[in-house]
Amino acid sequence: MGVASKLITSFADQGLELREYYAAACGHCQALSPAWKSAQKAYAGPVVFRQIECNDKNWNPVPENAELCKDVRAFPTIKMFKDGKEVSDYEGNRSSASLVDFAKQHEKLLTQSMPMSLALLPPPERRRAADFL
Repeated sequence: MGVASKLITSFADQGLELREYYAAACGHCQALSPAWKSAQKAYAGPVVFRQIECNDKNWNPVPENAELCKDVRAFPTIKMFKDGKEVSDYEGNRSSASLVDFAKQHEKLLTQSMPMSLALLPPPERRRAADFL
């Protein structure tokens, strides 16, 4: 496992992550893509949206994602993770608004595992990478 993979794995093991597992050749996945990207832009909370390519445009497995994709049986598959552990399957429609609502419904998972004093603080300001340059 390379350094980049270790960083991604360790990052994914913290907080909330909404993962879309997809195959590049999958028509349903291609149809979902605009709504996914719109939801990702519209959502301003603690859930990280992440797309994971399991199969390429020829339906061949993507080797670097084999471990992440090992239990995925259909595409697209969308799941919510907390601290690297699966907590929920997404079964809503494939609209941007529905994806954002699903993410918002799971925000409470973060406050359930933190001390009450931290739960009462407002969320941190969200910044873009460009703001740090």
